Amino acid sequence: MKFFKQIRKNALFNGFTDKEIEELFDYLPARIQKYTVRDIVARPTDEINELCIILEGNLVEFFVTVGGDRKVLSSKVDGDMFGVPHCFSGNRRLSTFITAATDVTLLYIDADGIFETEQTNSCYKRFLANLVKYLSEKMLELQQNKDFMAIRGMRKKIAAFIYDKYLEQGGTLAVHLGVDRNGMAKYLNVSRPSMSREMIAMRDELGLFDFRKDLIQIKDLDGLRKIAED
Repeated sequence: MKFFKQIRKNALFNGFTDKEIEELFDYLPARIQKYTVRDIVARPTDEINELCIILEGNLVEFFVTVGGDRKVLSSKVDGDMFGVPHCFSGNRRLSTFITAATDVTLLYIDADGIFETEQTNSCYKRFLANLVKYLSEKMLELQQNKDFMAIRGMRKKIAAFIYDKYLEQGGTLAVHLGVDRNGMAKYLNVSRPSMSREMIAMRDELGLFDFRKDLIQIKDLDGLRKIAED
């Protein structure tokens, strides 16, 4: 298979060798499809029956406001995926659009077919274990998201989010958020421009941290913790 490196980036194939991935796809129902730049890959009206992994290229997730404006929620690169919670739920329809930001190659795996195979070997069991772990972590993220929504005040939301990541990553002052600005704003349920302005103020006026892309370099841990916990 041509895309072993990209597939290994995906959480469902964590710990797999190239040989094990090839063995798994001998019986895992899957297909590869290509799209060109600006193609709509999925719409809110589409029923999602397959989980999708990006093998090559970039996708953008967005929704359209009542006024007709596009609001970008996230960008997805090779190794990322979409549709996993939807294809295993009662409501299999997306609430957003997925479009090709570049030419893309996508790997689709039939959700129902995953559980219809009679395979019981170690590769298949590990794949299922990774799938359960991924879904469980998404459930925990949703619960954390509700907790952040209950926090009042933009500054406190941002501080609590960064401080939680600091704790998760073992107390290193160089914290990787794991999301871009759009994803962070969506997670905190705030406006991206307002969040960006507040982060700049927390950097320039309070000296709490520096930031570049998804990397936060904490400069005043006590100050950050005080805002997060007050």
